[in-house]
Amino acid sequence: MNVQELLHKVAQSADKRVDIPTAPPIELVALIVRWARHLRDWKVSTLADFATVSLSTVERVERGERVSEEALDRIALALGYEKGAFHEPRLPIGPDAVAEQMVETYAHLEPVDVVPMKTQRAVREAARCQAFLVHRPGVPDTYDQEIAALTEWLDFASFELSDDIEIEGGEDVPRRRLYNDILSCVTELERRGLTVLSGVMSAPQPGLPDWTVAVLSITPKLTDPGAVKRKQVFVDRRHVAMPNLRFADID
Repeated sequence: MNVQELLHKVAQSADKRVDIPTAPPIELVALIVRWARHLRDWKVSTLADFATVSLSTVERVERGERVSEEALDRIALALGYEKGAFHEPRLPIGPDAVAEQMVETYAHLEPVDVVPMKTQRAVREAARCQAFLVHRPGVPDTYDQEIAALTEWLDFASFELSDDIEIEGGEDVPRRRLYNDILSCVTELERRGLTVLSGVMSAPQPGLPDWTVAVLSITPKLTDPGAVKRKQVFVDRRHVAMPNLRFADID
């Protein structure tokens, strides 16, 4: 069953009574699983491995076919949903409320190209931005000190790069050493089980047409195993519509 057929099935299910608890339509579960997987830039095999189900099970779910509740729970947990989210009966909220939730969740997202923050070039591009966004879903508070150190180093590098003083011979040794210090922070986060990606997002503001935001995506390898190969992250544009932005945590 393709996406258009799934949408048609979901639309048909909207005509059912909304005063009787019912399980989510499997067609709606299929759409949610597909969207959630694509937002993470996971392959079907990545989701299957992380959820400890077979590849064919994920494929069947995404086609809108029935699978066991245990398999649905494993897939739900792998995607960050609660156990029972894909099969436990509940009062339907109606098509209008569903549409409103979908708009609230997805309408403001914008893809941003990212790469592993492992090179001086990646550091330099982030430091040249006018603002930073730190995206750290699922990262425990125990990492706060290391993440704060990384953002402080980047802020300092941004200040250094904004200096208009010309240095004979091009980029000086202290500046390259600064980049290496930043990369050392990234290496420590990686050693402690996190993946650090970075990218640059164009976010023009009133009177600031060239405004850019450095997006730092920091995720646990245990709960986001496909992050290291990710090419894009999705940023809520509403979080960058503020000219005074410097650092922001988005959960």
